[in-house]
Amino acid sequence: MKRGYRYVVRKEDGRWPPRHHNGLDPRLAGPRAFEHPAVKDWWEWLRREYRPRSPVALVTPCSSVKPYTRSPTSRKIRGLLRRLGLWSSDVDRPAGIEWLYFSDLLLLVPYERAETYPACCYELHPDEVLQRPLLRGLVVETLRDVVEELAARGLERVVLFLPRKHMTLWREARRLTNLWPDEVFVRFTIFGLGDLPRVLEPLRRVPELQELL
Repeated sequence: MKRGYRYVVRKEDGRWPPRHHNGLDPRLAGPRAFEHPAVKDWWEWLRREYRPRSPVALVTPCSSVKPYTRSPTSRKIRGLLRRLGLWSSDVDRPAGIEWLYFSDLLLLVPYERAETYPACCYELHPDEVLQRPLLRGLVVETLRDVVEELAARGLERVVLFLPRKHMTLWREARRLTNLWPDEVFVRFTIFGLGDLPRVLEPLRRVPELQELL
């Protein structure tokens, strides 16, 4: 689909539906998305292949805006990482830290894959998982398996900047295992970054090191 494509839609339940800049795949809308082959392949990629480039990960929420990289929160975080020297301009992605989006459907999405399919083109509200025990259990158990694998592959610490509903799923997965990276919780707010700059400040990279990224 062409970049910038938007559907003409009406309000649902008094709210504008989320924007999908690369288009919405109808097969990835709602709970039925869990049966889509691309979602199953994504979970297997996380389990079998994905390896973070840094032992420290920043975990932030997905967004109703797709791709997530266009959301207001993402723009603020991107600016913060640049100010801290945790960004590689050459490849336009984080450096010295792994940035992961928490997704109710795809679990974890690295920043550099947030604009690719299927991360760019689905729609699933958190309540559609939280209010369905079978889906909730599936997401929690799979998230546990994925984070266990990442911890075994070198992920040592996660900085969590997540809203309450995402934190509910994360904590339920955490309770199922002892093989888990260290955690730092930063209270989420839609109005800014809260304590996130202070928490990430120790990871700051000096300018002289940027040429080594």
